[in-house]
Amino acid sequence: MKQLFLISMAAVLFNTALAYAENTDPGSVLFQRCAACHQTDGQGIPGAFPPLKNNIANIAATDLGRIYLVSVINAGLIGPISVGDTTYMGVMPAQGSAFDDQEVSDLLNYSVQVLDAKQAASQWKPYTAKEVAGIKAALSQNSAAHSASLRKTLTETSPQLFK
Repeated sequence: MKQLFLISMAAVLFNTALAYAENTDPGSVLFQRCAACHQTDGQGIPGAFPPLKNNIANIAATDLGRIYLVSVINAGLIGPISVGDTTYMGVMPAQGSAFDDQEVSDLLNYSVQVLDAKQAASQWKPYTAKEVAGIKAALSQNSAAHSASLRKTLTETSPQLFK
């Protein structure tokens, strides 16, 4: 009986340690806000919320894509978007007031390096708080409609990013 108790306690402690290790990544903790729509694995909900998995790393590997992703988090996104064969019509609310520049970089780095690790290009460079601050300062507009215009440009110039 004592052995069973010790084994049970060891299992609980092990699982707690694993959960703690997963949640110590600052991006993991921040992503919980995003997971309500995009799901904890980044798969999204078909027809309702677009997937990040298999998409975000490719977008973040381009200069315009990096700007677009910061814009979407900061100002939101409105209007129809297509990912693969699915069109999503909705609104992503601005999250800029919820995250500072370091948190935006942590969130995007987690999204690429953990949720979309298989797609991450070897030459991909992690976001920094300084880069995020620079992108936000350089954005001529800070609106969901502007994020949509950036996506339109990305779609026209690099349609493979949204397969």
